[in-house]
Amino acid sequence: MIHLQRRGVPILLLIASSLFLSPMQPAAANGSTNPVELMKYLNPLQKKGYLNQAQDRIIKKKSFKTGDLPAGPVVSNKELGFFAIVPPARFADSQYVEDLLSNQRVNGISVLIPWKLLEPGDDEYNWQTVDSLLSLCEKSQKSLILRVSTCGVDLPAQSDGSGGQADSDTPSWVFAQGAQSVSYSSADGKKHLMPVFWDAKYLASWGNFIKSLGKRYDASPSLHSVGITGGGFAGGTAVVPDCSGTSSTREEKAEAASLMQTLQKDHGMTSRQLVEHWKYVADVFPKRFPTARLNFAINAPTLNRAGEDTLDEISDYLVYRYGERIYLTRQNLRSARHGFDDYRVLLKFRNDTLTGEQLTAELPAKDMERLARFALDDGISFLEMTPELLSSSDPVTQAALDKLASHIGFQVLSQKAELPAEVVSGEPLKVSFSFLNLGAALPLRPERQFDKDMAASFKVQVELRGADGKAVVQNIHTPGTPTNKWTPGTVVSWQEDLKMPPLPPGQYRAFLSLIDPVTKRSVNILDGTVAERLVPSASIALGTIRVVPAGGSPEKVLGSSASQPPVEQ
Repeated sequence: MIHLQRRGVPILLLIASSLFLSPMQPAAANGSTNPVELMKYLNPLQKKGYLNQAQDRIIKKKSFKTGDLPAGPVVSNKELGFFAIVPPARFADSQYVEDLLSNQRVNGISVLIPWKLLEPGDDEYNWQTVDSLLSLCEKSQKSLILRVSTCGVDLPAQSDGSGGQADSDTPSWVFAQGAQSVSYSSADGKKHLMPVFWDAKYLASWGNFIKSLGKRYDASPSLHSVGITGGGFAGGTAVVPDCSGTSSTREEKAEAASLMQTLQKDHGMTSRQLVEHWKYVADVFPKRFPTARLNFAINAPTLNRAGEDTLDEISDYLVYRYGERIYLTRQNLRSARHGFDDYRVLLKFRNDTLTGEQLTAELPAKDMERLARFALDDGISFLEMTPELLSSSDPVTQAALDKLASHIGFQVLSQKAELPAEVVSGEPLKVSFSFLNLGAALPLRPERQFDKDMAASFKVQVELRGADGKAVVQNIHTPGTPTNKWTPGTVVSWQEDLKMPPLPPGQYRAFLSLIDPVTKRSVNILDGTVAERLVPSASIALGTIRVVPAGGSPEKVLGSSASQPPVEQ
C-alpha cells in the first residue's frame, strides 16, 4: 500500500488497477492504467489558470501582476481604502470610534453586530448602535461596512436578557419559536448555540429582520456596503468555525469536525443544500436593499474541495445575476499564504465589481510586505483591518500600509488636459487628455440594468464657468477607452471635439472632473497637469479660455449669461 497526500487528506492507494479504475479516471489507450496519469488524477498539480466551465471564463495568474507602479499622494474615494474593524465591546464608545475615523489613512469603519442586539424581541428593534455609527461616519464624511451575525461573535447570553445557558448571536426568541439549532464549545469550554441555517422557521424570522433593516438603512449615504449574512459563521460563509490558523488548538479543530458531522448527520447538510440556501438568502438582500451596495464573503463554506466548488457556484450566481451591486470580500486572512484556490474568485470577478480583503489580528507583521504585494496583484479596492494593525509601529508593517494606501482601488492621475486658449462661439472645443491609473483596480461605475449593475465607465466632464463662478457649460463624454478598461500602469490618451452651445463672448474658466453621470458625484483624482500641484482633487482647474464671437459680431460683456444644459457627447 502507498499513502498519498491530497489537500492535507491522506489517500489510501491500493495497487490493484481493477479496484481504482473507473470511468472518471485516466486509462491508457489499450485500457490499462497509466501510473503517471493516475498520480496526476489523485494529486493534481496546481494549474496556471482557472476555467469556469459554466461561463467559459479563463483566469490566468500572470495577467494580474501589477508590477511596480509609481507612488503618488493617496486618493480617497468613498468605496476605496482602509476600514478599521470596531470590536463589539467598543460599539458604544463614541470617542474611540471618532478617533479611528479621524485617522487620515482610514476611509471608514467595519462592524459585525450580533442580531440579538438589534432585535432583542420579536418585531422589537433597537437601532441605536447602527444609528450612532452611521452618524459618526456622516460627521467624518466616511462610510460604514455593516454586517449582522447570527452566530460566532457570541456575546454573553444575558446581553439580550434571555438568561439562556448557551451564548448565541441569534435572539433567544427565535429558538423559543421552534427554530432548530446545534451547540458547539469554544476553546474556553463555553457552550454556544448556532441556528440551523436552512430551517424554515429560522429563515422566516431572519427574512423579516432583513426587511426591517433594509427599510431603515438602504438609502443611507454613509453605508459603504451591507454584508449578505445569515448563513455562515461570524458573518461569513463557513458553516463551522475556521480552525485553519496556526493558533487553532487540537481541541478546536476536533470541535469543528464534530459540528460538521452533526450538521451532516442530524440535519441533512449537503453541498447542494448549502448552495440553494445561500441563493435563497442572497436573493433576500437585493430585494430589501435596492440602493445600497451588498458585500459577500468569498470563503468556502467547508474546508475541502466540495466547499470550494460550492463557493464557485454561489459567487457565480450572485455576480452574474446582480453584478456590481455585490462587492466581494476575502475574509479572515491569518497569513500571507496565497494558494490559488483561495483567491481565484477575486481574479474571476475583479473586472465585474469591487473586491476587498479582511485581515485578522493573527496576521504576523512579517507577512505584511508579502500580503501587500499579493493584495495589489489581486486588484483589491478596500481592506478591513484591526486598529492595532493600522497603528502598528513596526517599520515593515508601516511600509506595507504605505504601499497599499497609494495603490489600493483605482488611483487616477490626470497627466495632461490641453484646451485652446481661444474658441469661436458655437464651434467645437478641441481638447486632448492623458490619464494614468496608479491603482491596482479598474475604475468601475455601476450602471443599473433591471436588477443588475453592470460595471460601466465614469465620464469625463469639462466645465466652463463664468465670471460669477457659476457653470455655464458642462460637457460630458465617455473616453475612447472607457475607464473600466484603464488597466494599472497604462497611459490612456485621446483627443475629443466637444460640442459647445453658442456662448456670449468673453473669458471663461475651465475645469476637469471624472463623474458618475447618474449620481453626479465627482471622483477624486490626482491633478498632475502641474507637477508642483500633485494633489487629490474632485475638480481640476485648467485655466482660462476666451470665447470670441462668430462672424465678427461685436463682443459682449461676460457675467450674466444664462447657464446652458449639460452637453453629452
